[in-house]
Amino acid sequence: MRDTSKRLLPLYVTLIIYLLINTFIMFTSLNKIYITIINPLFLLLIAILTHFLTTGFRNRNRNKYSKRQNVLIIVIGYCLIYYLSGLFFGFVKNSYSLSIWGIISNFISFFTIVIFQEFIRYKLVSVTKKKYVLYLITLLFIMIDVDFHYLVNIDSSVMMFRYVLESVVPIVILNITLTYLAYRVSLTATLLYRGVLTAITLFSPILPNHEWIVTNFLYLMMLMFLVISIDYLTMLDDRRTRKRELRSEKSSWGFFALALLFILFVIGVFKYQPIAIMSDSMYDYFARGDAVVIEKLNADEKKNIKVGDILHYRHENTYITHRVIKIEERDGSYVFFTKGDNNDDPDNWEVYESDINGIIRFRIKYVGWPSVWLYELLS
Repeated sequence: MRDTSKRLLPLYVTLIIYLLINTFIMFTSLNKIYITIINPLFLLLIAILTHFLTTGFRNRNRNKYSKRQNVLIIVIGYCLIYYLSGLFFGFVKNSYSLSIWGIISNFISFFTIVIFQEFIRYKLVSVTKKKYVLYLITLLFIMIDVDFHYLVNIDSSVMMFRYVLESVVPIVILNITLTYLAYRVSLTATLLYRGVLTAITLFSPILPNHEWIVTNFLYLMMLMFLVISIDYLTMLDDRRTRKRELRSEKSSWGFFALALLFILFVIGVFKYQPIAIMSDSMYDYFARGDAVVIEKLNADEKKNIKVGDILHYRHENTYITHRVIKIEERDGSYVFFTKGDNNDDPDNWEVYESDINGIIRFRIKYVGWPSVWLYELLS
């Protein structure tokens, strides 16, 4: 019972075998079947083995409620910053299928892996007493997540460097964070943290168009805030009454609900969406640093656009907010011509119905300046 290393040796061997199989299968035609069926089943068997081999060990963590609550708040903060950044980086359409079957299929394929991997990680970490073992566990899970199939097919040092920065570094930071949460907090915390990040990637209709440096920076900031706050809570004496916990829990869920509504508003789930203004092309109706709220239009509503309306549309991968000065009808569709109020000449391109995102309904002075400053800082 006390010799945990010998007791867990079969589990470590099994995980190494799993890593080798995971790497080998990626080079074969069984890749798709492995991802959707074999891999989740394999992880389920390892999770069952983990449960039996770690039964009887005492959990070291105290004050888990406050720490989980802290993780929740930090994850919500990350979501707010993540989607707000899209106001100046722009958004891209999610490449994952958002059909009913696509959502169900992705949920089963990805979340079963998330649950089983984090269960195994938590059980291993919770019985570990030596820090070097924590490092080895983290390294093992990093290797499991890295796409070696893509890695070995890279034929230039530039592409290798880019892959490391864009893919490997976020995987490293993510696994360090998850191991830390498993060691310091609980299984629930790791599932919450990884579950939210996975859900955003799979199910959000649009995602901020980040460069790798922004993604890595956000991951590092989350790790830093988690370490500082959880280490602080670890030093406190956990003597809260149940009444205080319930009151705090209600406040947290209220904050979570409001934050969720705000995130949905920012990313454009609702009919209306805020946009930061980056230039003075429409001065003085609105200026750089202001924010405008657009009403998204469907195909029928686009037929009702009039001269004088201000459109928010896409042109050559850039979003533009200019006024309609002329409309032509061609083959049952409308073509729009626009101009910035502060520009001398009309725009030298045509705007089609498919380019239009929405129409400006009202403006808010100065609210967009934080987005403008951050955009300039990172540009």
